[in-house]
Amino acid sequence: MSPLEIIAAIAAAGSVVVGLARWLRVSQREHYIAGSCWRTAWRWTRRRPPNLALGFLVDAGLVVAVVASLTDQADLLVAAVIIASLAHAAWPWPMPVRGTPPLRLTRRAKTLTAGSVAITALVVVATGLASSWVLGLALAAGLSFLVVDAAAWIATPLERRALETHRTRAETRLRQVDPFVIAVTGSWGKTSTKNHIRDLLAGSAEVVASPASWNNTAGLSRTVNEHLTPTTEVLVAEMGTYGTGEIAAMCSWVPPRIGIICAIGPMHLERMRTIETIVAAKSEILEDVEVAILWVDDPRLAEVAERVDVPGRRVMRVGTRGSREDLAVEVEVDEGQVRCWSAGEEIGAVPVEGGPHPGNLGCAVAAALAYGASPTDIGPRFGSLVNPDHRASVGVSDAGVVVIDDTFNSNPAGAAAAVDRLALAASGRRAVVTPGMVELGPVQDFENERLGRAVVESGATLIVVGWTNRSALLRGAGDDAITVPDRDAARRWVRENLGAGDGVLWENDLPDHYP
Repeated sequence: MSPLEIIAAIAAAGSVVVGLARWLRVSQREHYIAGSCWRTAWRWTRRRPPNLALGFLVDAGLVVAVVASLTDQADLLVAAVIIASLAHAAWPWPMPVRGTPPLRLTRRAKTLTAGSVAITALVVVATGLASSWVLGLALAAGLSFLVVDAAAWIATPLERRALETHRTRAETRLRQVDPFVIAVTGSWGKTSTKNHIRDLLAGSAEVVASPASWNNTAGLSRTVNEHLTPTTEVLVAEMGTYGTGEIAAMCSWVPPRIGIICAIGPMHLERMRTIETIVAAKSEILEDVEVAILWVDDPRLAEVAERVDVPGRRVMRVGTRGSREDLAVEVEVDEGQVRCWSAGEEIGAVPVEGGPHPGNLGCAVAAALAYGASPTDIGPRFGSLVNPDHRASVGVSDAGVVVIDDTFNSNPAGAAAAVDRLALAASGRRAVVTPGMVELGPVQDFENERLGRAVVESGATLIVVGWTNRSALLRGAGDDAITVPDRDAARRWVRENLGAGDGVLWENDLPDHYP
């Protein structure tokens, strides 16, 4: 090999290592879903300059390298490989290779790494034997995001078999303990509703709720295997989904007696494509329940309530007080309090500021009543109800700035409510810091534009973080918005511009594999 060929080989090999390290971490952050690396690569190329140009250099370099190899133009091949390899090592810029958090070498990550290395080796060897080893390395580098996606797709059935072992053990334990199962789902609010049910029933039964957002088969298996005790009386299971069939599969081995849908909206519309699919997927939680609980202020859930209201099943409709006559539990916001009613009697009240969302509270109260707790049992426990961390929680910084942390589970309805809450909580200057909302599919730009407009109309300053939704947010906010490259820059702006009596809303926080 000539010195230039050696340089090209080193550049291509280094680009392979950089590419695999970068995309393996992305796949882990995206729950090892095949196709997630492709979607992330497209997002960076489309949203963040100068990645369109870098991507063109990679693709053009590889095309020229292939043509040069086929026509025996060694010098052109080497030059094209070097250009493509260097451009690929930088693309997508400036997504970090190691990132925060870095790749964790779990069992599943090791499996994905082994598969990705094997596919890479296959590409290099096949191309080397047919044409050029240097070209093989360059192709493996340029295709590294697709290589990791392919490895994730190949590993999917293997992971399902491994998960089945844990699920079978959990199913056996569940049958032995035989707790009363309450299952909760919703486009948002399911974690809060689950926690509220746990807290309302804590004085009446021994309750286990799935921790954090453990809401898939792996999370529920771990909940049962690690947290269920022989004396557990109630299991509150949060169930999430990316498509139809997933909740039905969880209910087949964690059969709920009470099923709850607390909200419907465009979260995960990117994957499920239509709101109708989301409604169908969430409704699987009600198929075999004794009691169905739904937030019927949403007309779509009101329709579901009518559909599942069959003989032998109790349907508890929850909604705003006075909105309809068939409500089992009613909630109202009155004089800074969220009040809850059932059968014409007030059960209790909690402050609006820092307290539960009315819909989540109403669904949790309905679940506690359906389980058999009395209003006199659960009313005194209203004082213990709080939102989970990072879900519209309110605090005050050392500088006297009111801080609303809504960085988890950002959604259109919750974001709008958080903007309103900021207006009530802070009397001085107000700012909303956000990278915008994601996974909203075809309505993502529309919803972020609407959020930008709502922030400005509320009198707050919009601080746009990053590039993921920058154009849509700026269309909504106009010239009044401020753009910053990352969250650290936003923190500096807040420290330099806000003081006692002012307020800031941190609305959503995206990991660093988003532009």
